[in-house]
Amino acid sequence: MSRYAPVVIALCVVASLLSVSVRVHRATATAEPTVTAESRAATLTFAPGVTPNDRAWILAATATARPEAQRLIAEVDGMIEVRTDLNAPGSAYPPGAEQAIGLTHMVGDHAIIALDVRELDGERAIDRNIVVLHELGHVVDFVLADDALVGQLDAGIPAAGTCNGPSDGVGACTAIPERFADTFAKWALRGRFSLAGSGYGIPTPPSLEDWGMPLSRLAAELDVKSRG
Repeated sequence: MSRYAPVVIALCVVASLLSVSVRVHRATATAEPTVTAESRAATLTFAPGVTPNDRAWILAATATARPEAQRLIAEVDGMIEVRTDLNAPGSAYPPGAEQAIGLTHMVGDHAIIALDVRELDGERAIDRNIVVLHELGHVVDFVLADDALVGQLDAGIPAAGTCNGPSDGVGACTAIPERFADTFAKWALRGRFSLAGSGYGIPTPPSLEDWGMPLSRLAAELDVKSRG
């Protein structure tokens, strides 16, 4: 997991009808996120500004994930605070966030997921599940997936052509962490996602079941450890 900085930001950005994700590295890696017994026993925390209705659909989106994905999320969700103030008037997020519908910001062992409920309670309501699971996938990646696992999983995602630009774009130029989060969400939802999806324009593996087998094994290993 040395490819990550201790401060990591991932943006799901609206571009036309699609959402695009951008990762920004802010510092040199000095430590890896650590799941403690306390955080493992905890669950998602919601900021005071999250309304009961928004809290309900965020939890419902998480509950739509397949059991193996829910097990991975359960391992890290005690480290996460969810906010719904992305793009709210006066919110202070990094450049580019004004076009985002989801952002994951991780500092040390604490993660913040911010969502734009103006979009997700409006025209993008159909994309709630995949946006939430995409952002949760980033935390699974940051905390649980090492370089070897991410490399293995990325190799199973078909190429979308040749990239002739920066690796923080869409299609063939989608950065590897975004390819992981995008496909994690598709796998978690068993392929049930809207036409826009997460908006990266990357192909879905021929078999999401085969692609996700390493993640299923990781979930099973976590269960064994928890019983030990």
